[in-house]
Amino acid sequence: MPNSIIKEKSLIMSKPAPTLISGLFRGCDVGTSNLVAAANTAGGIELKRIRNAFIEIDEEQKSRLAHSQISAVHIKNNSYIVGDEAIAMARILGKDLRRPMASGVLNPEEKDGRQVITALVKALLGEPRVEDEPCCFSVPAVAVDNPTKTGTVWHTGFFTTLINQLGFEAIPVNEALAIVYAECAEDDHSGIAISHGAGQVNVCASYKLVGSLEFSIARSGDWIDQNSAIAVGTSIAKVMKVKEHPDFDLLNPDALDDEIGPALAYHYTAMIKYELQHLVREWSRMKLDFPEPVPIVLSGGTASIKGFRDLWEQEFDRFAKKTPLPFKVKEVRMAKDPFGAVARGLLTYAMSR
Repeated sequence: MPNSIIKEKSLIMSKPAPTLISGLFRGCDVGTSNLVAAANTAGGIELKRIRNAFIEIDEEQKSRLAHSQISAVHIKNNSYIVGDEAIAMARILGKDLRRPMASGVLNPEEKDGRQVITALVKALLGEPRVEDEPCCFSVPAVAVDNPTKTGTVWHTGFFTTLINQLGFEAIPVNEALAIVYAECAEDDHSGIAISHGAGQVNVCASYKLVGSLEFSIARSGDWIDQNSAIAVGTSIAKVMKVKEHPDFDLLNPDALDDEIGPALAYHYTAMIKYELQHLVREWSRMKLDFPEPVPIVLSGGTASIKGFRDLWEQEFDRFAKKTPLPFKVKEVRMAKDPFGAVARGLLTYAMSR
């Protein structure tokens, strides 16, 4: 286990967990860009987040690191700044951000990334509060448009072993199905959940908690960032700075930057069209027939920016006018907590086993 000094970030306390459920449980959303954990506590549900990213620093920067409070991981002779501080330092130092994961699964090109994410998950979860505390963690579906690069067997095995070694009982759960648990209780746990992460868009169509359809596509947040940067000849860091600005609006994309903003809007639109095409294709291939309309729930960090829901509905309406839908839609809505929905759903799943 690498030495590490990592600070987790508490996000929110919610209403108390159901009183009929006893015991202690965890949910851990293992995302390409963010790691989010949920735990039921005496005061309610606690969420913690760490950015799933790192940058390498040289010997001079390493010597200065000893006098700072910056989160770092040391592996052999290399030192890495990790988490949220890696994002900021990458921009300051003009370095490329590195990630332990890509396209929703472990990044095979980042060998040290496995030890980095080991330290991040350990910092995020901490010690189990009881022996073999159940911890459900998210697993993406295989990408239907890129199945050879997004296999989940190795990924699932790695995190099962890691979480078990930390003293928990590791339980893999489909990422988008977790959103159904978090967001569709009032719909008899029926709905179409779409999780827009950095590496993938994960989709689950559930009827009363039967995961009838689960798939992913490889175009999501990273695809948008990379192609927007190429389109206008700039860096991904600059694209992310515009996209993550609190005033950036997909319905008014040129207000902050008249090149990067429109490029982001075009690529967001292309992603939405692409996911709708695959949703209809996979639904028809499975020959599903839900007896009643179901909600579509949008979630994930890529979906959390201003204007996303309106843009998604606009494209959905245009798509539905040209393409017969094999399902009926009750409504389109955003998850109450787009960043934390998967972790909350995983926690709910753990408590309901």
